[in-house]
Amino acid sequence: MDIIIQQFYEKVTSELERHVEKIFIEGDGDITEVINTVKENLDELGCNIIKEFLEECDQKIKKSTERKKNWVVQQKDMKKTLITIFGEVKYLRVYYKSKGDKGFTYLLDDIVGIERYQRMDNGLTSKIIELASDHSYQKSADLAVKGVKISRETVKNKIRKLGKIDNRELEEERKEKKKVKRLYVEADEDHIALQHGAKRTISRLIYVHEGLERVNKTRNKLKNVKYFSGLYKNNVEDLWLEVIDYIDDNYDVVKIETTYLAGDGAKWIKEGLNWLPRPKYVLDRYHLNKYVLKATGHLPKIRFWLWEGLNECDIYKVKKIFKEIIKNTKRETKLKAVKDSRGYILSNWGGIVRYCKDPYALGCSAEGHISHILSHRMSSRPLGWSTIGAEQMSRMRAFKFNGGKAEDIYKLIRQKKKDKKIAIKTEKIFKRSKTKTLYPAAKEVLPALKSGKVNGTYRAIKAYAF
Repeated sequence: MDIIIQQFYEKVTSELERHVEKIFIEGDGDITEVINTVKENLDELGCNIIKEFLEECDQKIKKSTERKKNWVVQQKDMKKTLITIFGEVKYLRVYYKSKGDKGFTYLLDDIVGIERYQRMDNGLTSKIIELASDHSYQKSADLAVKGVKISRETVKNKIRKLGKIDNRELEEERKEKKKVKRLYVEADEDHIALQHGAKRTISRLIYVHEGLERVNKTRNKLKNVKYFSGLYKNNVEDLWLEVIDYIDDNYDVVKIETTYLAGDGAKWIKEGLNWLPRPKYVLDRYHLNKYVLKATGHLPKIRFWLWEGLNECDIYKVKKIFKEIIKNTKRETKLKAVKDSRGYILSNWGGIVRYCKDPYALGCSAEGHISHILSHRMSSRPLGWSTIGAEQMSRMRAFKFNGGKAEDIYKLIRQKKKDKKIAIKTEKIFKRSKTKTLYPAAKEVLPALKSGKVNGTYRAIKAYAF
């Protein structure tokens, strides 16, 4: 290990001296070139350290008497390439044959968690999947690691292997349920283009929160928000079951006086009224405005009177204005649009009145959340998704906005990974010893420790030594 570090030191020192000459004598170059040089060398160092670590471990296994009881060497120096965040790590290991009936295997790979046909480290896989929730598959691969070509198909396959992420994946068990008087549930959907000319599909989004909290003078944010997303094409009840289970697990339902359900009036959204505790429906003002414009596009002067009737919650006035609009609408197609708008407004009248008269009813921000959470990645660009891909990405976006990071994805990968039973007691191979270790103690290679002088540097390095 100390040889690798010495070589790294000599190489970096030489290249830094070259940059000094280039910047100060030739008047060319800048700090960015220096940073890139250091980064490239650090990546190379990382690859070399991982390679040596794996090969040292392999030799430790090979020499072990514990290994010799159950496994015999079948072939030495078998090549393996593992793509990591540093780049490609190429190492050699031994192939073994079982003395019993356990077949052939690479004991090193089994012990350190590298699967037989695995080419990419799980940490890098996690990073790529996290990036893919924001970027295209190919761009995610390019951003994750430099100098190694990873195809978009590889990224897609990694996501497919991960499977559907549970909307409640990041939750921790609560010791005590929260007590709130009012809970808010908002819902909307995004229309996503499918591949091969198939019809569009719908990705649904529901989020639960406790109201608004002030961030600064001009901005509010949702308090303790939780997102749920997925296609749920033929089983929207499953989505509402997830939501109500979350509410039941995290809140004292008895203490909830009202649950405000806000949305555009779609049937699947109103289904939530059958599930939520003491629900009250609130119509999304964005969609209300959309239908007002649809009804009065050809008669803009009447729009003010229609809004006045809506804001006063005067249903008779609204009906009267619609009669006037219909009377002055000659074109058949426009007449149909007016009647559709009237039907929409009257069928959602309760939600309109509640928004105006209930002081605790908040405006619905679902349209903005759809744009930010789903459309940004899935439908704002000319993309075509498979049904599986749309399902997975919808859940990945919810996972991201629920706080999911690369390290959380790594945990999911490990959970899904089937543990191999290794017929060898690794603790006997790598047991701690006062006289013999895999690598020399830090004091053997660091001058600050070798001198024996007890000072601040000595104590700091000693504290972090193996």
